[in-house]
Amino acid sequence: MIGGKTVLVLGGGIGGIVAASLMRKRLSSAHRVVLVERESRHVFSPSLLWLMVGTRREQQISRPIANLAKSGIELVRGEIDEIDPLTRSVRVGGQNILADYIVVALGAELAPETVPGLAEAGHNFYTLDGARSLDRARTELRQGRLVVLVAGMPFKCPAAPYEAAMLLEADVRKRGLRDHVSVDIYTPEPGPMPVAGPEVSAKVRQVVESSGVGVHTEHAVT
Repeated sequence: MIGGKTVLVLGGGIGGIVAASLMRKRLSSAHRVVLVERESRHVFSPSLLWLMVGTRREQQISRPIANLAKSGIELVRGEIDEIDPLTRSVRVGGQNILADYIVVALGAELAPETVPGLAEAGHNFYTLDGARSLDRARTELRQGRLVVLVAGMPFKCPAAPYEAAMLLEADVRKRGLRDHVSVDIYTPEPGPMPVAGPEVSAKVRQVVESSGVGVHTEHAVT
């Protein structure tokens, strides 16, 4: 492998897997593509919203990370302890891995504990465990208020809370409970998906509110 390069991809989420897969397809076999991931299975996070309302199951939205080895991607399982950009090395579980190029696709760490009571009271549909617990809890809900809360900015996937609110509203309506359960979304944003611009934001708000979901912007939870 004279002249071959090593590309190190950190993170086995959607971004990391897509990056590693595309590079493996486009680079010759002289070059290595190495993916570092701590989890044994990849969960397709956009489908967590469908899992939370019972239209998907875990086995339908997850695959073993080890499957990537079939396409020639080398896998390293473990926690990343240190990244040294000067030497282009990464320490994983006490082992140093040298690379010619590093792609950082580590995603975001969720921190519900920063809002007192949130972790105990809420169901976080951004995680597999949270989506599963929400799926169980929604079937027990017969009356009351169902709130989708954006706890802080920035957050993963600007569209997710609004899609979640509409899916939950549709689920409540399907189960014949719409007269007994209200569905609202509270967010510190000035409007839905402000990153898309004011015109798109206004249209998203119109769609969400027309489904019967209350939208409450510029509300910061403490």
